[in-house]
Amino acid sequence: MRKGLSLLLAVFLTSTAPGVHAESLGHEDMARLTRTVSKIGERLRSPEARKDDARALLTGRFAAVGRQADQAPVVLDRLETQGQLGTVPVDFMLAQLRLQTAQQFDTDVEKALADRAAPALFIRGGTMTLDQLAAEATKSYPDALQRDGETVLARWPIVIWSDAALVVGSGQRLELSTTDGAFLLNSGLLTLDRGTLSASEGTNPGIKNFRPFVATAMTGAMQAREARFDRLGYGGTGSTSGISVLGAALFPAKISSFIVDSTFDNVGGISLQNTHRIRLSGNRISGGAGPAIALKGVTGADIMNNVITGTTDAQAIDVQNTSTSVAVTGNILLGNRGSGIFVANDARDVTITGNLLSGNGRGGVSVVRSACMTIADNIILSNGQVGIKVRASDALTLSHNDLIANAGAGISIIDQDAHARVAIDGNAFSANKSGIHGGSASEVALKANDFAGQSPILLDGEFAPYVPQLLKTAASAGPQAEALTIHANTQSAAPADCKTGS
Repeated sequence: MRKGLSLLLAVFLTSTAPGVHAESLGHEDMARLTRTVSKIGERLRSPEARKDDARALLTGRFAAVGRQADQAPVVLDRLETQGQLGTVPVDFMLAQLRLQTAQQFDTDVEKALADRAAPALFIRGGTMTLDQLAAEATKSYPDALQRDGETVLARWPIVIWSDAALVVGSGQRLELSTTDGAFLLNSGLLTLDRGTLSASEGTNPGIKNFRPFVATAMTGAMQAREARFDRLGYGGTGSTSGISVLGAALFPAKISSFIVDSTFDNVGGISLQNTHRIRLSGNRISGGAGPAIALKGVTGADIMNNVITGTTDAQAIDVQNTSTSVAVTGNILLGNRGSGIFVANDARDVTITGNLLSGNGRGGVSVVRSACMTIADNIILSNGQVGIKVRASDALTLSHNDLIANAGAGISIIDQDAHARVAIDGNAFSANKSGIHGGSASEVALKANDFAGQSPILLDGEFAPYVPQLLKTAASAGPQAEALTIHANTQSAAPADCKTGS
């Protein structure tokens, strides 16, 4: 079959009308695109850099990445009453939070405490600013905190109760002691308004890899605007990841959590579990083990306009465990250890649009055992494996993506259920190992895709015999473009119900 394709391929490469894209990528165009991505990376090299620092380069084929989404300005919630400071046994608080959050807290954290007899500071009954916390602790619990100008070092853990709030204001820094095993547990409201939350330097004698963390649980919420987070977290996803918001069915949060326009430097990750109405936008996340952002069982999340680079162990964005109504839009994900975006384990109603994914160690986007997704208008370039990988997933639309110079296939469809459907519409393929790879696939509908820059392998695996039909249909373009359906399902196969979730 492959020996007979050379003439067809030559005709195809010279006469195929482009699909949705205005022009195909020649060698010079691809080199120019690659140089632009390198320039974007240079402008975003600093941990302080934001997407706006590269916006001048987000034109042409990058326009969807640079598009400004309409977002309402954030409003920080406030509690009007004045809070009070007391103490509470650390082991009691950890046991309660572990019980109420389905054992997501590990009581082994106590091994990190330098003084296990010392209690935790306990804020209740209203709002305390960092200044008020420092003043009250200095007066009543002098061993708990140290103050040096605008920096407050906490040696004891801090607990914010469900009726309380702590505010770290502009120019202020709350530092949690690594050597003393400090951390912050929040079941109320933690607000950072242009303030900083960090871990101190040093090594913990009880748990060698311990780093302080901030965990919000039960009815708690976290709100941060133009804040900074440094060196927090250890132990993967969950309560000790660095920054976490952990919901509970019996204690739904009454206030929405959000983190916007903030900087994360060498933070293990942001872990969101069993919660809802989350917004992470305009943030700069660099270093850390990763996943940089992890969602499990989350309903309603906007992950928008973030820049994520250099995770050392895992993917940039991870969406799993029945998460639904999630929008991943306008993010720039460069040079992370795992995939750029990984979606798995019954996630539904996820849209991945207008992102730039390049230089990631594994694939650009991976979807496993999930359904009802749109992946559109992304630039997926020079990743270590497949551009977009779909495995055991249904009701996916892959449209208008640029898939360029990925080490594996531009798109891979494998291990599909008998009646699964995937639509591949208006994508441009250039210089990938192959265009589209199929293995144990069911129905795949191809329409108006541009393969002019993809040679010599257009379709691979069990899709290879369909190359002649692809060449025939590829000559059409626009609204009247002819479609090619591979492995068409029977008429009796009911499509996935993406409206009701059944």
